Amino acid sequence: MPTGRKPRLALAVLLSRLGRPVAMDTLVEALWADQPPASARRNVHQYISQLRGALGAERVQNAGDGYTVPSAELLDADRFDQLSAAAAAALDGGDVEAAARDWRAALDLWRGAAYAEFTGWPPLADEATRLDQLRLAAYEGWAEAELALGRHRQLAATLEALVAEQPFREFFRCCLMLARYRSGRRAEALELFRETRTLLRDELGLEPGPHLRALHEAILRDDERLTLPGRYAFAPEPAPAADPVAVPRQLPVDVAGFTGRTQPLRELDRMLDTDPTTGPARVAVITGSAGVGKSCLAVHWAHRVADQFPDGQLHVNLRGFDAGRPPSSPSQAVRGFLDALGVPSTRVPADLAEQAALYRSLLAGRRMLLVLDNARDADQVRPLLPGAPGCMVLVTSRNQLSGLVAAEGARPVSLMMFTAAEARQLITHRLGDTAVAREARAVRDLIARCGGLPLALAIVAARAATSPALPLAALAAELAEGRDNLDAFSGDDTATDLRAVFSWSYRQLSDGGARMFRLLGLHPGPDVSLAAAASTAGLTVRQARPLLAELTRAHLAVEHGPGRFLLHDLMRAYAAELVADHDPEPDRFLALRRAYDHYLHTANSATLMVYPHRHRIAILPCDEHVTPEVHADRDQAYAWFAAEHAVLLAVIRQAYELGCDGHTWQLAWTLITYFDRQGHWLDQAATQRVALDAALRSGDVTGQAHVYHGLGVSSTWLERYDEAQQHYDQAMSLFAESDDAASQANTLLALTWLGERTSRYADAYGYAERAYQLHRATADRSGQAKALNTMGWFQSLLGDHAAAITACEEALALHQEVGDLAGQWETWDSLAHAHHHLGDHAKAVTGFSNALDLVRQTRDRYWEAFIADHLADAHLALGDRPTADGLWQDAVRIMEDLAHPDAERIRAKLAPPITP
Repeated sequence: MPTGRKPRLALAVLLSRLGRPVAMDTLVEALWADQPPASARRNVHQYISQLRGALGAERVQNAGDGYTVPSAELLDADRFDQLSAAAAAALDGGDVEAAARDWRAALDLWRGAAYAEFTGWPPLADEATRLDQLRLAAYEGWAEAELALGRHRQLAATLEALVAEQPFREFFRCCLMLARYRSGRRAEALELFRETRTLLRDELGLEPGPHLRALHEAILRDDERLTLPGRYAFAPEPAPAADPVAVPRQLPVDVAGFTGRTQPLRELDRMLDTDPTTGPARVAVITGSAGVGKSCLAVHWAHRVADQFPDGQLHVNLRGFDAGRPPSSPSQAVRGFLDALGVPSTRVPADLAEQAALYRSLLAGRRMLLVLDNARDADQVRPLLPGAPGCMVLVTSRNQLSGLVAAEGARPVSLMMFTAAEARQLITHRLGDTAVAREARAVRDLIARCGGLPLALAIVAARAATSPALPLAALAAELAEGRDNLDAFSGDDTATDLRAVFSWSYRQLSDGGARMFRLLGLHPGPDVSLAAAASTAGLTVRQARPLLAELTRAHLAVEHGPGRFLLHDLMRAYAAELVADHDPEPDRFLALRRAYDHYLHTANSATLMVYPHRHRIAILPCDEHVTPEVHADRDQAYAWFAAEHAVLLAVIRQAYELGCDGHTWQLAWTLITYFDRQGHWLDQAATQRVALDAALRSGDVTGQAHVYHGLGVSSTWLERYDEAQQHYDQAMSLFAESDDAASQANTLLALTWLGERTSRYADAYGYAERAYQLHRATADRSGQAKALNTMGWFQSLLGDHAAAITACEEALALHQEVGDLAGQWETWDSLAHAHHHLGDHAKAVTGFSNALDLVRQTRDRYWEAFIADHLADAHLALGDRPTADGLWQDAVRIMEDLAHPDAERIRAKLAPPITP
């Protein structure tokens, strides 16, 4: 693991959001709060590279403009969740011994406080608190199980420590009181209650809770149940039931084997901590995409807390997103509630406002729980909200219902996809431990294919349970084969047919929103920017923004970063089916062409912002309905490339498959400089190979020449020197056939680098000299400067340092004249190299320092390390070993990030560690 605090903090933030993309802005804020340095984004990339070097690249992946740790990784926290869930299930099933064992195993995974290294750091505070609360809950379950097994004497000391650590956690005090009583320490048990009551009164102004009071009363009367074997029921005896007509119990049946959702359940629990007798009714709005489990959560939590609402529970399905039936009107819902509350039909007013007034009057002074399921919008909900304190309302909706949050003070509870651990719990509950353990790999594949969507997991588990002869591996293979459609998730029941469930949200969209959703099904992903979505739809950004906002409100898309939108894999498959069914093939093709135009022209402007003096090509014209993005400076251009990296790889592959060969090879060309400077040489090679296939298929000779040049560059980086020579020779031949002198000169300069890597310095000098003559013939002053510097560099490598200085000084003047920063640092490095070998180390330090400052501005990471190595050599020559070692350490870190073999060569120069 990296030893630096920042890389470790970055890893902690990624792990705290396991399986979810973490945007670059989120990481920057997490690492530096509100005072990030100018180099923050670059630093984050470096930290991620360090993490990938330590953990493996597959464990820290790109996700949009940020990164993610895939949910397939199993953390101690996931194992803890699994063991705790198994323990709770065992306790509920009567296997107390197994419950105690599993909870103990779960607690033994803890090696200190969660994220202890970053205690109090805001980005991790909530997750640390969540994990700590789970730890305490596990201790509560374990203590209850140990008491049930008669181990009260051994347990007492641990409970004493837990009470000291958590003085206001009443259940620990309950367990300790019972342990003392069963150990023959009745007086001490009663004294603990008195201490607790004094503490709660003095510190919080509260009385002990019902569990403590009931236990106290049982001890006072030496209730025989206190010493009976097995679990002790701490809950007080329920109050006698009220008139059944006046106390409705409308909750649907609880969800069998409910799993996961620890954090949302805790958020809802916190709402019960407020005083129910003051303020308005408490309202929670549970939102999320179709199939994410909103209704399941609402019903399950309602059952958990039903005893705290003695005046009853009301439930209504508002049918906001239903198949074949219109949404329920507020009048229908209110009338149903009035019937449940025992109001005779003769007393029910005809007017909605009067019905609502009567309904609110009946709820006044009562403690009732209302579940308003499947709401379409805030207007459907408002007439159903109680007007007086005492009640609590749960609303579920696929829309965000931000109006209720803003106007009524509702608390939003947003449901995300299941984590890998939660998904595994669901599958295990449905299929059993044996089946899951027997086909663990297939289970992982099933979870991955379902993308954490609870409904999809439930459908797959049901298929497996009802077809026991079908191996899970076969089911996983079926899902893999049908990854672009939803056939594997279909069924006879529309409530559990994923395609039908998604359609209920889709049918509520406006025409423009529906079209935007369908077109997003064409995009190759993994995410899409606002500007790219606008171009794909042939709209302006201003026109597209409200349509994408409509999709996010309906939870059909997620805005996971500012202006960046994700579709769940299954939702993307649904959109792809819709666009294939509803939009003619020519319209689909034009939409994709607009998307490719957007990326091509934006990438071209970005690469020229990054390297204004790059050799240019004539790119395809842009559709009039496309608005490419504009970058204000080099930093914005690099940020765009970083955000779109994964997208551009997918777009190149898709454009090739669609037969858009010009877009394919030209997009690959625009990425060469970015890949070059950031060390993404494998991606560079892969995109160039696809580009070559496209150029050959279309017979585009110009494209073939430029791609062969690009393949020469990537092959040189990857040390495939024979291949590089062949590619450059092909490029030179094709450029010569088309009489393209400028491109020939550009390729000759690339050949000089290959010559250097293969120690053919004289050949390389000859290439540079030929390039200079061609650039002079075309009056290209920038090209002349590059060639002169290259000539000087090889003169120095060949030992003629004085001639090298003359050539490089001329080159530097030209580079400064045309404003080529990259050319300037290259030339300063060449000049310093010559001075260093002439023994003028002070001038060498000055030159290398100038080069290092300039190369950092261009963000060329390999060459930054290369020049740092040279500067360290010069400092060592002046006797400054500490500065040299610091520079070599920087260079080694960069080379390791790039997985470049030069890391070992440079590391060998470091001073050996001092041993005692």
